[in-house]
Amino acid sequence: MVQLDLIELADLVRPEQLVAEILRQNPQLPIPVPIEELAHLAGISKIEAFDSVGFEGALLTNATKSEGAIFFSSLSPRPRQRFTIGHELGHFLLPWHRQTSFQCTAEDISSRSKKDWELQANQFAAELLAPEPLVRRLLRPLKEPELVHILQLRDEFGTSFEMTARRVVELNDYACAVVFSKDDVVRYTIRSEFFTEWLSVRKGDRLPAQSPSRNATSDPEEWHEIEAHWWLAEPTGRSHQPETIYEQTLVQDFGHKVTLLTYEPE
Repeated sequence: MVQLDLIELADLVRPEQLVAEILRQNPQLPIPVPIEELAHLAGISKIEAFDSVGFEGALLTNATKSEGAIFFSSLSPRPRQRFTIGHELGHFLLPWHRQTSFQCTAEDISSRSKKDWELQANQFAAELLAPEPLVRRLLRPLKEPELVHILQLRDEFGTSFEMTARRVVELNDYACAVVFSKDDVVRYTIRSEFFTEWLSVRKGDRLPAQSPSRNATSDPEEWHEIEAHWWLAEPTGRSHQPETIYEQTLVQDFGHKVTLLTYEPE
């Protein structure tokens, strides 16, 4: 049974602190994380879908934040809706988010947001829906990262593939990185702490010309080995870099692709 002692949350001001306390109170937290149940225990009396093309989610609350209502877009896929609920719950629980109403666009609930409170609400949602201890526990027996592992965890956590990929890379004990692109143009990249090389592509760059990721089709279980210089920047202060790099690519709808990169550390 999920529980929530709000008194223990009262003095916590950072997303990771709030999530850590929720996990402490719920050591057997089930997955997918019951985000609606947690929201109701926090004081959210209403969670409803609404038809909107302008806003992804909204929070209405009283001045003391003793109760509130969360609304999410009925047009979004279910994993996106769960993230939106988590995002608005973050606004509700973070004490310095003092507004009594938030209307959040698709950009607010994405990696493109530049607003501090939206970034923190996103962090809260990601860490709550895919908690670090649970992600690490599931990754441990899987060993080296693969796209099929991300697909597996996506289904287990009820999260989007993109959010799951970010969490898998951020919490991985192997040298891996993921490149998110649209129409063969890089949107952004994420590296694990063990991926110590610098990527040669940045936001707005085209995918490397010799990379199989440029193909229109892909098998997410197939690995490709190519010369590392196509993906890695020239080393500075070191005499060499890995000679080859391995990649897997998942082709998604509307020109989106996710490319997983890994190499053997020297």
